[in-house]
Parts: sequence; C-alpha cells; structure tokens
Amino acid sequence: MTSPYSKVVPESAEHDDSDTESAPFEENIRCSTFWTRLLSKIKALRWPVTFLLLCANLLCELSVLRRQPSILPIGAELNGLVPRFSQEYKRFRDHGLYASDHKTMESTNATKRNWEDLMPIGGGFIDVQDYAAYTLPPPQHYEETPGKEVFTIAVFHELHCLMHMTSYMDKLILQIRNKDWKIDEHALEHNDHCINYLHNAILCCGDTTLEGQSQVDTMGTDGTGAVHICRNYDEISAWAFARRLTEGKESL
Repeated sequence: MTSPYSKVVPESAEHDDSDTESAPFEENIRCSTFWTRLLSKIKALRWPVTFLLLCANLLCELSVLRRQPSILPIGAELNGLVPRFSQEYKRFRDHGLYASDHKTMESTNATKRNWEDLMPIGGGFIDVQDYAAYTLPPPQHYEETPGKEVFTIAVFHELHCLMHMTSYMDKLILQIRNKDWKIDEHALEHNDHCINYLHNAILCCGDTTLEGQSQVDTMGTDGTGAVHICRNYDEISAWAFARRLTEGKESL
C-alpha cells in the first residue's frame, strides 16, 4: 500500500543539480581572482624591478669603463713612473736671458750660465731597476752610476739640446768674426741630432695656443704676449733633483 506520506528529501539533495551547475562559474571566479592578484603583484613590483635593472646596467657600464685604459695627458710618462705635475698659465715674454749679443765672450758666458741654471743637479737622469716590466727602451749605463738602469726625463734632454745649439751658434759666429774657418765636426753632428730631436718633440706636443701681433714694432708675431697652458717646471725639476744619480751639473 502506497504511503500517503512522501519521503522527506534533505534540502541539500534538492539543490545538488544547482550546485553542480554553479561549480564552473565558481572555478572561473577563482581563476580570475588568481590572475588579478598576480597582475596586482607585478604592478607593485615593476618599479623596484626597473630600479634594479637600471642599477645592474650602470654597474656593467662602469665595469667596461674601468677596463678601458686611462687617457694620459700629452707629454706624460706612459708607464706612470713619473707623477702628474700641476699646470699653470704662462704668458710668453722675451726675457733676454737665453741669447747672447753674439759679439763678446762676456755675453756668451753669461748666457751659458743662464741656460745651466735651468738644469737640476743630476741632469734629469733617474734609475728604473725593473725597467723590463714597463714599455721602455733599453736603459743607459755609465761608469759614474754602476748598477743603475739609467733613463732621461725628456724635458731635460730637450733643454740640453737647446743650450748646446745656442752655444754652438755663439762659438761659430765668434769664429766667423775672427776669420777662423775651422769647423767642429763633432759639435756639428750633435747639433744635427738636436734639430731632429726637437723637431720630434715639438710635433709631438703640438702646442695650439693662439698667438697675436708682436709686442714690438714689427709685422707678424714673435710669440710673446700669448698665454700658454704649461706644466709647472719647478715641480718637475724638484722631482728629478730628489731622484738624482749624481751631483753633476750640466755645463757648456
């Protein structure tokens, strides 16, 4: 006999179909929430990440620059064995100290002393024992400096050449005035060496100072009045003097 009472179905059972239908929707919501959170985190991190990337790029550039050779000033020593000296502005003037009257021995000798006073004791020669570790030519060797690997600082060689050229010219002019036609072949050969050496030195340094009208009543320029950027010669001379190998003094 059929019961007049229907079987009571639990509420949860009545909604089973609807729950099954809503499951994909809830899954979509969960997926959407995941990506939303992920994008939110990415947005929050983008500036710190950008900053870190910029820092990494800067470090890479600095590393590359550090590996590049430093640019040395013109006239500097290639291996860093001679320090960098201070610079100064110098207006070129005709001091009248380094050219004689080409007539008298008194004037010639006074000019020689002025040139000699420019040279430090020791003549600008220094010792570099481990020279093979650097980009250097073979060293000089002298009886006066046993065991020393001798090198010359170029500026003093250049001055040496100038002072000997002026001395040679004075001697030659005085000989001509006295009708003495004898030629000192050794001095002539040394003079030729100095001309070639100073030619190289001038072209190497390439002073680009702009010169104007001569300070005296002549056309053109004599180089005076222009301001040059120069190394401090007194500092160079003092440095060479402190490292001198002998007590010898340049003489003409």
